[in-house]
Amino acid sequence: MSVKIEKIGVGIDGSEPSFRAVTKACELAASFGAEVIGIHVLPVPTELVDLGISLVEIERQLEIEAEAMLARGAEEAQKFNVPFTGQILRGNIPDIMANFAQEKGIDLLVVGFQGRSKLASMIMGSVTNRLLSRSRVPLFIVK
Repeated sequence: MSVKIEKIGVGIDGSEPSFRAVTKACELAASFGAEVIGIHVLPVPTELVDLGISLVEIERQLEIEAEAMLARGAEEAQKFNVPFTGQILRGNIPDIMANFAQEKGIDLLVVGFQGRSKLASMIMGSVTNRLLSRSRVPLFIVK
């Protein structure tokens, strides 16, 4: 049985583990002849609205930062000579990533893992852990 991988999604949140995931996604894409889709999900910062901060200002700043992260992903993809597109989404990170991956026909989703303590993961959970339970697309987790 052979597995065909044409689209590889990679979560990019600006952390070093996410950029290690970008590198791994590009390596995999080069070996499979696949394209890479960089995914950044903007959380909806509703608690800041209560402080009187303009949501429009916050979203614009977050978009600028997201564009810079995706540009870094595109630079990495160029090193491997693989096609790269970036996508900025909004909402609950694991839900949005899982739904986007399924809707866009992504064959493999690559994400970085922040090595937290067991207690921190139990209390807060992690995006990776929640994505594991929600995604119908296979995950490749990079430490």
